[in-house]
Amino acid sequence: MTKSFKELYFEQKNLPTPAQAFLEDVALATNRSITTVRMWISGTQIPDHKTLKILANKFDTEPHLLFPDNENE
Repeated sequence: MTKSFKELYFEQKNLPTPAQAFLEDVALATNRSITTVRMWISGTQIPDHKTLKILANKFDTEPHLLFPDNENE
């Protein structure tokens, strides 16, 4: 079936943005809510040690590099 130009546009418009996809991916990988992931980004909260290890593994980095402002906490 051939789609109209308008249908093609709305297909793309309804896709998540890269930032939304990132939030969903991290939430799924850590078994946390998107709201929690947003709090990590804003600095309102930081992940626990187990979650930091999951994130570090996912992004192929060291846990302390992910949240450097919170090293002393």
